[in-house]
Amino acid sequence: MKELITTLITIFTAEIADKTQFAIISFTAKGFKPINVWLGATLAFCITNFLGVVLGCGLTKVFPHEVLKYLSGLIFIIVGVVTLVTK
Repeated sequence: MKELITTLITIFTAEIADKTQFAIISFTAKGFKPINVWLGATLAFCITNFLGVVLGCGLTKVFPHEVLKYLSGLIFIIVGVVTLVTK
């Protein structure tokens, strides 16, 4: 149960008011049917999260948790720096 609550709070906080949410708002504002936008966005999010879980399970069989933790942080920092430099 702890994992569920931690994941819920972390993902909700990270995803609120991000570019995906603005895309969803835009699609709905263009007149797309709201239920279809919601279903499409939900399905896309479920698929990407499923891939993340599968990848995470696979990587934990190859690398220790500590290595994955620091590697994830490093990748996150690199993506942030690249984003800042290329904008």
